[in-house]
Amino acid sequence: MITFKATIKKEKKRSDGTWLVLIRVTMGRKSAYIPTSMFVSRKEVTASFKIKDRGVLDRCDDLIREYRKRVAGMDLELNEVPLPAIVARLREKAGGGGDSFTAYAADWMARAKIKGVRNYASAVNALRSFMKKDDILFADITPALMRAFEESLADRPRARSLYTNGIVRMFNDARDELNDEDCGVVRIRHSLRKYCPPRQNVAEKRALSLDELTRIIRLPRAGAVTRGGMPCRRDMARDCFLLSFFLMGMNSADLYAAETFDGECIKYQRAKTRDRRADRAAMSVRVHPCVRTLVERYRGAGGHVFCFASRYASAADFNRALNIGLKEVGQAAGVAGLQFYAARHTMATIAVNEAGVSKYAVNDMLNHVEPSMRVTDLYIKKDFTAVNEANFRLIAYVLDKAGVETVGL
Repeated sequence: MITFKATIKKEKKRSDGTWLVLIRVTMGRKSAYIPTSMFVSRKEVTASFKIKDRGVLDRCDDLIREYRKRVAGMDLELNEVPLPAIVARLREKAGGGGDSFTAYAADWMARAKIKGVRNYASAVNALRSFMKKDDILFADITPALMRAFEESLADRPRARSLYTNGIVRMFNDARDELNDEDCGVVRIRHSLRKYCPPRQNVAEKRALSLDELTRIIRLPRAGAVTRGGMPCRRDMARDCFLLSFFLMGMNSADLYAAETFDGECIKYQRAKTRDRRADRAAMSVRVHPCVRTLVERYRGAGGHVFCFASRYASAADFNRALNIGLKEVGQAAGVAGLQFYAARHTMATIAVNEAGVSKYAVNDMLNHVEPSMRVTDLYIKKDFTAVNEANFRLIAYVLDKAGVETVGL
């Protein structure tokens, strides 16, 4: 059963002291909102923020009667139509093409169980700013519009790739969800097949040279400690950067959460992709003798390999601290714009370009999935021997070029 109610969101007060009137649509325990063209001031709502202006309520009643008529024509008892699709069809203007992309995107982000959902919100906000309108319709989003949007981000290479890919993903998901060609329901009539979002060569931007890496390896420790006995933030950031490089590009989130170390190998499931892969993105990294000092320096308790989970409230807080510390490391080592993720890119780049490790091996070292091998991988028991041997060859190459036998001293 679907119900409708005129309402406002009291926390969404506008700068002029008014609130936008909304029609709340409720089905089961889920709700969505349809904005109207009406606004109310403080004197037109009760102390509990319910609309009391009779003229506004009458106009809302007219809208609700129209919405009920449209719902009756959807045969919801016969068709399983999700609430976002119902709301999109209620908002559709005469002639079609009136579905709100921004309304769908807000719901999509609320339901999305993926990391980096804030990047999608930033993409939508950037598109709103570019188009100079808050409510963007699917009909507005065409290949030509996307190319113009991409061009407007030319001075922001990362956003140029990230934002356009995010918009395209949500647009395509909406077509899959809202259209049902078998039943003759086509809410979004056009596609973005003729538009290809750009891909950014992030490695070129983030990877360090071997000389820069060597300067970080040879950088003397500051030697200061915190009141809790931990190395100061600069030293911790430098140590974790080297741990990431020598542990096959291990992410900060995985350094934070890793739970298994048998004295030889650290075993973990890569946080970024474990929920999207059948093998849970499992990885086993053999610890090279050159970084055992670092591993032991930050050994944890309570089921964690490292102590970071007991020192920081979240992996995000830990990563933030690392990047703050790496600013000092970069200044001391003469490496501009140093960030933690550069360790992973540097490992891959030096491995392929200088140490003679194959791209296929580096793909496995990074714990990526090669699309052409997805089916084959289902038949092969995972063996981490080859990637660890490749990593040890890379480490031997780097240590020889840096003229050191161990790191972290």
